[in-house]
Amino acid sequence: MFFTFKAILSALALWWVLRQVNFDQLYIVFKELPPTVYSYTLLVMCACVSLNGLRLYYIGQKMGLKSSFKELHHLTWVGTFFNQLLPSGIGGDAYRIYALSKKNNTLLSTSVIIWDRILGLSCMGLICMPMLFFMLMPTPLKIITITVYGFLGGGIIALALFIRFPILQNYRIIKAVWGALASGKSIFLAPLGTLSVVSVVSAFMNFAGFYFLVLALQIPLNFWESAVLFTISSLVILIPLSISGWGLRESFLTAYLLACGLPPEKGFTLGVLQGILTLATGGIGAVFYLFSKNPKNSLGTRAQNR
Repeated sequence: MFFTFKAILSALALWWVLRQVNFDQLYIVFKELPPTVYSYTLLVMCACVSLNGLRLYYIGQKMGLKSSFKELHHLTWVGTFFNQLLPSGIGGDAYRIYALSKKNNTLLSTSVIIWDRILGLSCMGLICMPMLFFMLMPTPLKIITITVYGFLGGGIIALALFIRFPILQNYRIIKAVWGALASGKSIFLAPLGTLSVVSVVSAFMNFAGFYFLVLALQIPLNFWESAVLFTISSLVILIPLSISGWGLRESFLTAYLLACGLPPEKGFTLGVLQGILTLATGGIGAVFYLFSKNPKNSLGTRAQNR
């Protein structure tokens, strides 16, 4: 039932975007794209996935996870496949928790994946935060950014209230979330040097991959503005109301560029290219998943467990 709702919402969002674009202009936009943009953007995105595997490994080490770098790097790639296969932008996280729970405590596995996601997104958010105070941004982007940061700040306040007032701890869902977050305190008890460097480098590589597409489409955003836009769009596609972010991503980018006075074809093309390249990384993740199903292969976790 919920899957059907997501499919309908994705279809409606794409239908709205397609109504905004001129297909003759859209053809011209795609035709004028330099062919090399696909290859080097995909290369950067692949490097990012591998870095994310390294970040997951360092988080797992600090939290006491019993998994090697090879296993976690492999699992990170498989997660990109399940992000595309399952009807949500967080389907890969669900699979990674499931896979880690086979060898580790379920709460610990959940905590590691949640903190991996939190550190990845918060690092991008913190890097982009100076844009709000020191750099000029297009008004639509500034409004969206302030709104998103406001919601994030509200979440932090809600957690603080949860800790302060025990009566709120009677809610099982909130208590479960807090249990997963609280178990990550070991991350901050040790020096964060290497973990911080990996997170920052991963964030900048994500920004660079997105900025390559922005430059190729001749969208008038500088690196920092495109970094903010990428960060916000990453949060948008995490909303579990679409099929792997399709529709939400294109609608958001099209609406944003329309608000900036740019043609809708640019936003639609930017969203579609990002989606296609993400599908490509998911395809590589599928290869890792197929290897994991072969017990004779050295990449397979089953072979390692025997």
